[in-house]
Amino acid sequence: MPTVERLLASIDHKSKCGWRDHCILHLLANYLLANYGLRPSEVVALRLDSIDWAAGILRVNQRKTGTELILPLAPPTLKLLRGYLEHDRLRHATVDSALFLRARCPFGALRRYALSDIFEKRMRLAHLACPEPGQVYCLRHSFAMRLLARGVGVKAIGDVLGHRRLDSTCTYLRLDIEMLRGVALDVPRLHRQGDRHV
Repeated sequence: MPTVERLLASIDHKSKCGWRDHCILHLLANYLLANYGLRPSEVVALRLDSIDWAAGILRVNQRKTGTELILPLAPPTLKLLRGYLEHDRLRHATVDSALFLRARCPFGALRRYALSDIFEKRMRLAHLACPEPGQVYCLRHSFAMRLLARGVGVKAIGDVLGHRRLDSTCTYLRLDIEMLRGVALDVPRLHRQGDRHV
């Protein structure tokens, strides 16, 4: 089982903030058929009305490009978000419209840097090797690599990631040697005829 899936599967919903943390990491990464790969700043900016339950979509304000990204919500994601709202989020008597709240008073929207703390804590509890501190962006890299492995074009990956330039997307796509071997073409042999290569 890939590391991201092991991380998400390890989260106990009965633990403090289990539902919240699972939702956050799910939206930052990719899991089964649900692919999101959101930036930490995009996740903490989500509001209760960012979810259109009837249409099954999530509206994300992409801060770097200033555009709105509309993502279809897969059934497992909708179920997870409903569970979070029922078991965790709505227990807080607050008028704050942020989707994800702090676990302690004063309740309010999470800050972007808190997502790195959540990621590192959950990696530690799952007994998984954590990258360098603050490397919550490795989830976004994992998301981009999975799309590439599925044959999605670099331009389409960049659009989903909210990149304006192709070179920004390429920094997320680490070289996958095994994948390159699978698509490599045989090099034809050269035959000599006199002084010329044929």
